[in-house]
Amino acid sequence: MKDATVTISYESFQAIKTKADKFDKLTSENEETASKESSFIDQLTTCIEKANECQTAEHKQYHIALGIRAICEHYDYDLKAEYGELDVGQAY
Repeated sequence: MKDATVTISYESFQAIKTKADKFDKLTSENEETASKESSFIDQLTTCIEKANECQTAEHKQYHIALGIRAICEHYDYDLKAEYGELDVGQAY
């Protein structure tokens, strides 16, 4: 059976090819989405860790503001509408 020849109609071949192409496209989109989610989580984690390491409230607020901006960008929120005037703290 390794060297068997199969004959199918052109319509059947096209249906199989269309489904395979759709599967490849969806797989690629899922990988891209997973990559974006992973990057977003890494960014938030970094902001939280840096805020936790800071000694002053102004420096903590700076990293918290970066995290809030990242959330707004990731979920397409309007920063001003959601949080108004965000206190950005002070970088160190």
